[in-house]
Amino acid sequence: MKNNRRLRTITAGVAAITVLGVGSVATAQAGGGSSSTAATAGSGIPASVNPTTDVAAHTPGSGRTWNDSIYFTSEVKAGGHDFGVLVQTMRMPNQDKYSMTVSVTDEKTGWYKNYETGIAKDDYTWSTSGLNIKMPGLSWTGDAQKMFVKAATPWGSLDLQLKAEGPVMNYAGTGVWDMHGAQQYEFALPSMRTTGTLSVQGRTHKVSGESWLDRQWGPLPQSLVRWTWMNLSLPNGDKVAVWDTLGGTAENAWATVLHPDGSYDLAAVRPLADSAHRFWAGPTSGNTYPTRWRLEIPSLKTDVTVRITGTDAQEITGTLGNRLEGTAAFSGTYEGKKVSGKNYVEMVGNWSAA
Repeated sequence: MKNNRRLRTITAGVAAITVLGVGSVATAQAGGGSSSTAATAGSGIPASVNPTTDVAAHTPGSGRTWNDSIYFTSEVKAGGHDFGVLVQTMRMPNQDKYSMTVSVTDEKTGWYKNYETGIAKDDYTWSTSGLNIKMPGLSWTGDAQKMFVKAATPWGSLDLQLKAEGPVMNYAGTGVWDMHGAQQYEFALPSMRTTGTLSVQGRTHKVSGESWLDRQWGPLPQSLVRWTWMNLSLPNGDKVAVWDTLGGTAENAWATVLHPDGSYDLAAVRPLADSAHRFWAGPTSGNTYPTRWRLEIPSLKTDVTVRITGTDAQEITGTLGNRLEGTAAFSGTYEGKKVSGKNYVEMVGNWSAA
């Protein structure tokens, strides 16, 4: 996993980006026009995260909302099926909350199931010295190069191997960013070759494809109203992670772009609420979520349409609260060229007032 650490911060006049890191601060601040400028920070940008060691559990912070999370989303194929898979575990030790989440979507048939359950503290283990997670129903071992994940739910199971390929993505270039006053640590392994078995609907499938793994820890701000996260893997090898967060009345929408050579672009994104439409209401939570967006990154000549695939009803209601974790697809232009592909979208909060 290489990283030559070149960072460009691009302003696009639609959002504010704050990059936090040891010895390096770069800011793209909202403006009034549509023109863009780029500033090169140069090589040797210090990172505040380390995938080799940071797959281990972290020492909890003092805040009640401090959390430690690792998850991956997969696009895998098997015998005419296109499956989207999500696996996550999160711990909020200051609230004595520990959980596991698994969801599977058959994008061709619309079949969907999810399973989220709380885990007793005494039954939950996440090593502080490496990637060794054990609990009833979930085993997650290995390291940042290769991981082995086994999960069992009432409706199916999986046994997957994830092998990292390409560079690591440190969000905002350094792996530290500000979420409305709460400092977040986050990195991704956005290209993980994925193989193994998936058992659903009474059948076991041999699957293969790619996963995007995300590792995040830190406190959630009390002012947070809603957020959207989505990932895109582009045909030219670029990986794009988008965050759009609303805290109080302040909205920050921005993207980290990782190129195949390990260099970065940071770019402002037009707020997703501006184009969100075709809303779906969760029958249990009552939350409303959009199922269509227009993702615009003007400084990167990017304008793509994103839509939920398989079924709109991919809401998870459980230990971690209500949220939509959905398989999606995108098409449009990226850097002025036509693109299309599959991705995942996470939405937390109620969009009825958007």
